[in-house]
Amino acid sequence: MSGILSSIFEKRFHPSQDPPDWVNALSGYQTAAGVSVSESSSLQVSAVFACVRVLAETIASLPLPLYQYTTPRGKEKARDHALYAILHDMPNPEMSSFDMRNALQGHLALRGNAYMEIEQNRAGKIIALWPLRPDRMRIMRKSGKLVYFYRVNAGGEEIPLSSERIFHVRGMGSDGVTGYSPVALARQSIGLAMATEEYGSRYFGNGAQPGGVLEHPSSLKDDAYQRMRKSWEEAHQGLEKSHRVAILEEGVSYKQIGMAPEDSQFLETRKFQVTEIARIFRVPPHMIADLERATFSNIEQMSLEFVMYSLMPWLVCWEQAIYRGLLTEPERKKYFAKFNVAGLLRGDMLSRYQSYAVARQWGFYSANDVREIEDLNPVDGGDEYLVPLNMVPAGESRPLDASSEPGTVSDAGQNSQDNANSGRAAGGMIEKRVITPRAMRSATARHRLVNAYRQVFRDTAARVIRREVNDVRNAAKKYFGQRDYGQFSIWMEEFYREHADFILRQFKPITKAYGELVTAEAADEIALEEYEEEAERFVQSYTGGFAARQTGISQDLLRRVMQKAQDNGDLDILEEMDEELDGWENKRADEIARKEPVRLGNALAKTIYIIAGITRIRSVAFGKNCPYCTGLDGKVIGINQVFLAAGEEYTPDGAEAPLTSTRDIGHPPYHDGCDCGIVAEQ
Repeated sequence: MSGILSSIFEKRFHPSQDPPDWVNALSGYQTAAGVSVSESSSLQVSAVFACVRVLAETIASLPLPLYQYTTPRGKEKARDHALYAILHDMPNPEMSSFDMRNALQGHLALRGNAYMEIEQNRAGKIIALWPLRPDRMRIMRKSGKLVYFYRVNAGGEEIPLSSERIFHVRGMGSDGVTGYSPVALARQSIGLAMATEEYGSRYFGNGAQPGGVLEHPSSLKDDAYQRMRKSWEEAHQGLEKSHRVAILEEGVSYKQIGMAPEDSQFLETRKFQVTEIARIFRVPPHMIADLERATFSNIEQMSLEFVMYSLMPWLVCWEQAIYRGLLTEPERKKYFAKFNVAGLLRGDMLSRYQSYAVARQWGFYSANDVREIEDLNPVDGGDEYLVPLNMVPAGESRPLDASSEPGTVSDAGQNSQDNANSGRAAGGMIEKRVITPRAMRSATARHRLVNAYRQVFRDTAARVIRREVNDVRNAAKKYFGQRDYGQFSIWMEEFYREHADFILRQFKPITKAYGELVTAEAADEIALEEYEEEAERFVQSYTGGFAARQTGISQDLLRRVMQKAQDNGDLDILEEMDEELDGWENKRADEIARKEPVRLGNALAKTIYIIAGITRIRSVAFGKNCPYCTGLDGKVIGINQVFLAAGEEYTPDGAEAPLTSTRDIGHPPYHDGCDCGIVAEQ
């Protein structure tokens, strides 16, 4: 069935059809301040307009999908339902979902009610929603049912509509049918704000009060009085004529007077009314540019409270109105609408990554869940949910399963001898004991943090390298057109000094968040309480070293390209440079993701052990596929010794070729792709 109102397009309200004076005449509320306040005129007060705009635009910008329940639990987006596109994309051919909710939330904030006509097809399915003006709506109850009477035009005939034809979102009210008008209830506060604005405008517009009075030695006749008044106003009235020198005649004198008390309180009154109006709409003052009480320490918390206490009641109001007014009885058992506020609840990068790590560690987020929140595409294998090793059902106690994680022990400790034998291939052995469950839990938790943060490291590295590649390519085109290697070398030195700072800024929040989680696990393993300051200094130093390593690698690779081109004059330097740069974003970002979480995690753990006075550490392997890692599994060394010395060739059982270390390795990774860990040997 087509909509009664929507079928007559020319009768639908358009802003140009009615002058604002019509609304003010019918909807104005007299106030003690002497001004008339209406829902439309109140928007002339900047604080009211700002509050309404913040609420309306924020709610309009939130995604509003329609969901359907899944079995046995959970939900998924109901994209096939016709109402999904109406709520999420376009409620009608003339409006976007943002336009519709922006307008209706403005109606709610000002008048306490928002209405839309429900347009249906002949099958009774909703095909469109059309907004209606709340000031033209009247509700009555007939025969126990609500009937809505709507005037299409000002002063026109009312059209009766059944409740099934109206989508009604109600604010707070006394009867549950209509909402209170916030402007009507708060008209005195808004009226005072309007009055102070008008007073200020008149004060500056009629600046004939120079803070004093004119005194004549005798009485003036009417014509003399009018002449003096006119000449004074012509000389001094108005803002542009203020502070002129006054010329007095006929014995007239000027007496200075103080500012009236009501004038001295003018600014304070205006400032208080801003806070008062923000209180009416329950909007934090800093959201409408009143920063008098905002500080760096509380503004983020106030922003979160805006979501929880200002927006959330409105969002629930919308969601339940949709449930009540747009879903049929059978559909209510299967479908529901829900705003997505995850974007508004995001903190800074450090806070987000810390919360993601905790969520991943405790098993209620997968990697792809986190990536979806961050608006990233899913990755293969990213739907796995992790669970802490030491978590078991309440009332149940069981030992760690030796087969579940390499390096763990069963009740009998039967694989301790296996670990000892497997470690004899490498030198520097110290007699070993069975690894404790507490140590293994710490190593496993840190290993899971490695996996959780790998993609974070990779995404950040890819972003940094993408910027680097673009800048290098532009410089290469500029300087290599005439094979000016010297100028490119000068540019490269300057660029990479700045680029090292850029890398540091990009990775610092990540290494800080990751480092705090790793150090907490390592400290818990050995019951260390005081470690934060030393660990933080180490992370800062490590991040700076990482930035220096990456810029050094880049410069070495670029110099090799230039040297190759100089040695062979027939080579196209730009083509060689492009070929070199083509693989950087993926190849180097993958390498950073493989190595850096393992390297930083184990370096931090070792730092914590040193702080606690631990003298020996043990290597722990995760996975049985690598003969090198399996061979070193269980090896114990002194805290200042190395697992593999520089130049040492290590060939364990099952290895096809020796592993030759290019440096002294005091903690994993032992090779590219290694994800081994360490624990304290106490």
